[in-house]
Amino acid sequence: MKLIIDRIEENIAVAELENSEKVNVPLYLLQDAKEGDALIITVEKKSTQQKADTHSIFEKLRNKSKTDA
Repeated sequence: MKLIIDRIEENIAVAELENSEKVNVPLYLLQDAKEGDALIITVEKKSTQQKADTHSIFEKLRNKSKTDA
């Protein structure tokens, strides 16, 4: 998905999508983007197994940090 930064208002970037729809995007998601920049946004979906694996890793880390404290 391609978007172009139309303007920046405080901590929100107002961007125009390829279909001319305007969307508000939190500026912190766009790093150093500025007005007029064209960005390509990629969305990746995780499988149910990948989500479970990620959750398992976080749980192990959480438990380890509790025992280390």
